[in-house]
Amino acid sequence: MAGLILFHDYTSPASAVAVARVQRLADEGLAVSFEGFEAVGVDATLPVTVEVLAALDELGDAAAAEGLVLRRPPGLPPTALAHVTGAIAEEAGLGASWRDACYRAFWSRGAAIGDRDVLLELAAEAGLDTAAVATALGDRLFVASVRRRVGGHRRNGVGGVPTILASRTLVPGLLPSDELRTLAALP
Repeated sequence: MAGLILFHDYTSPASAVAVARVQRLADEGLAVSFEGFEAVGVDATLPVTVEVLAALDELGDAAAAEGLVLRRPPGLPPTALAHVTGAIAEEAGLGASWRDACYRAFWSRGAAIGDRDVLLELAAEAGLDTAAVATALGDRLFVASVRRRVGGHRRNGVGGVPTILASRTLVPGLLPSDELRTLAALP
């Protein structure tokens, strides 16, 4: 098990920043991993919430420091299929490339990441085998297994994103890089 696990969801501005910070630690070889977590869990695009708008204002500078652009999206799409694509990306060793492509597309361009065709375009951009992604997106059992995994995380105390599991303790996931580094070093 990794020293630090980051639970994240693509429509969370705080997750976008946390993923960028934790990815830097992964690139340095620290023991970290990423778990997609469908925070809302509905299969409909929702309007942008006041909480998301406030987070965009609050996190603008932090995002810019991470090289991210956080623009107001047209809506908050369902993320289950994006997490399915993320699972395929992890299996292929392209998780970092996928997360980068998906977060940037959603937050800078407002990409409809709940749409299969958009996900296939982003998968190709991330270097994934689009045939494998298309198969996974159409496999109801695989989609259900990804959602069951999220349900298991909920039962184990993950209530939102970003959240970090370090040394069997859940903590808020939007932490400064030095604190993330310390958590990643814990046994």
